[in-house]
Amino acid sequence: MKKKPLCFIALITMLCLASCEKPGPQEKTIQTKITDAEGTPVEETYPGMLLRLSAEEFRDMNKENIFQKGAKLLIDDVPAQIKEAKEDYILLDLPVLNYEIPRRYRIWIQHQQYRFRLCDACLIYRPRVSGGVFSGISGGVSDGTFQMPAEMTLDAAGNLYVIDQRTDHDVIIRVTPAGVAAVFAGAGGEFGRLTGIDIDGSRNLMYVSDASAQQVKAVTLTAPATVTVVAGSGVVGNTNGTGAAASFNFGTQWVSDFGTNEQGQGLVVDAAGNIYVGEKFGMGTGNSQIRRITPAGVVTTVPGSTVEVTGEDAIVLPTGVGLNGAGEIVSTCGGIGPFHGVARISSGAYSRFVGMNGREGLEDGTGSAAKFSYPKALQYHDGYYYVADGTNGALRRVTESGEVWTLAGVGHVNTPTFCACPRVPPAGGTYNIPSPFVFNPNAQEEAATAIMMDQVGGVAVLSRNVIYVSDYGYKCIWRISVH
Repeated sequence: MKKKPLCFIALITMLCLASCEKPGPQEKTIQTKITDAEGTPVEETYPGMLLRLSAEEFRDMNKENIFQKGAKLLIDDVPAQIKEAKEDYILLDLPVLNYEIPRRYRIWIQHQQYRFRLCDACLIYRPRVSGGVFSGISGGVSDGTFQMPAEMTLDAAGNLYVIDQRTDHDVIIRVTPAGVAAVFAGAGGEFGRLTGIDIDGSRNLMYVSDASAQQVKAVTLTAPATVTVVAGSGVVGNTNGTGAAASFNFGTQWVSDFGTNEQGQGLVVDAAGNIYVGEKFGMGTGNSQIRRITPAGVVTTVPGSTVEVTGEDAIVLPTGVGLNGAGEIVSTCGGIGPFHGVARISSGAYSRFVGMNGREGLEDGTGSAAKFSYPKALQYHDGYYYVADGTNGALRRVTESGEVWTLAGVGHVNTPTFCACPRVPPAGGTYNIPSPFVFNPNAQEEAATAIMMDQVGGVAVLSRNVIYVSDYGYKCIWRISVH
């Protein structure tokens, strides 16, 4: 009978004794040296990196071939691929951890009922951001699927619904999770200029704001799609009421409008099926408000949402509308007046959240230190706001505390539309989020230029790790992943 090595027996004995003394996990810490494949000590790591773990205890474990007998090497709770395990070391391929920001992690071995801790928050994981065209480009140029992709939404199955603005009438294009695109609704001229879109999954309905008709419409998600009017008389106004007794004043600008940007646009649906839309208010330039429409078509004005532009500190017309985790209304703003950023209604008052006065700025920061350039749309998801930052050609991520990160994009003056340079095909790319110990305030912005979009008009969030962005400059849809 083959004898067990003494060191391995000692480890198991210690764990058994510990488990007899008190209840709890049968664990032991192994003092482990961690380096890269060449032997250089590391603290910061990224997915796909080769790590070498060395400890004298591994010598006996490897002689016993414990990994061939069911033992697992885990990074937090994710199994790692072991490239080699012999002598006193283990060589592993660091797996994707699906973290959206840099953070520390654990490494441990699970063998039967025993757990060996090798690293407890001793290494930093730097997520990898990747971006590429998801739909609309073939051979480096537009394939004709999209003419002017604008705001977007997702259904529960992961199908993407994109407003495609067109000269005669707009349509809604559905893109499957596999990237297959086809017109879903509007081919018969049911819509004019569409300026907002969202889905109520519980009712299996999609809602759109039609600025040409000055109505909010419902679209069934079953094929063939049928379109009905939820509210709106068809005449411009700001009258509350039910169904056709109400009136709206949506802006009819193209998503590509740079001179004035979109005005009084955007739509979002809450968990109860209530619809919120941005609109212009009265006759004053830049005045705006948010309207609420119940599933039954009852239209009211959201308290605290009516804004009259009186100076440079005013909130300007919403270009996109969303809801955060607390149920507060948020909106992207820019184009009329000096403010470019995100505002929100909290405790019945509209106020700036992130962004500052000034145009054509791509600058990360917190609150009023961050710069945007004609942001077009936003969506809140699981603790973050994701913003399609229009002429910056950028995807921005904003934390609950107002910290702004650029995930992808090159900034206004460097986009193909505005750089006065030869137009190049869309440039997908990959980068690792910069080290938190690199004290360069522009490090994240510089890294994000690896993904070169043009002009962006819509955003739809599948998860913290997968975000879609519509690009009306390149006439395509991007898929941005963070892992």
